[in-house]
Amino acid sequence: MFAQEFNEIDWTEWAPYIGPAVGLVLAGLILLFGLRRSSRNRAGNPYNFTDPPAGKDEPNAKADPFVHGATRERRSALRRGGNPVPILISDAEVRNEPSRGWVVDRSTGGLCLSVPGPVPEGSILSVRTTNAPNSIPWVQIEVKNCRAVGKEYELGCRFVRTPPWSVMLLFG
Repeated sequence: MFAQEFNEIDWTEWAPYIGPAVGLVLAGLILLFGLRRSSRNRAGNPYNFTDPPAGKDEPNAKADPFVHGATRERRSALRRGGNPVPILISDAEVRNEPSRGWVVDRSTGGLCLSVPGPVPEGSILSVRTTNAPNSIPWVQIEVKNCRAVGKEYELGCRFVRTPPWSVMLLFG
């Protein structure tokens, strides 16, 4: 019965609508596939410093002061989160082979870094993003505090000299 009614439809009237309908169906399938893929749980993967540090997007994470306002902020420059940015870290004069780390939040006064091992407070380090061209200078920072966060360490650092805005933008 359904097949008979289906065969009796005049498809020439529907021809202009078939292309957009197929496009909408395909767009919906692509959207569903993308949402499913982006929401996969990656908690089982060990942290290996090729993936950004976990924990900043958790529901208990502190609110971004630029979005929600800072009620108890004592810093002269407000810090903000954002996507972790991969960086290279070396000694003050960039003589040693750089190690890898991540910028987990930043401000005009300094950076918060996630690194694989502890660094003594007061140390002067040089940092730059992994994708920075060779013409971009290394930026010197002073380690103000170091705390263990899971298997890695977070360094609270201030700039020795505030870098130019074009360099600051590279850190996120």
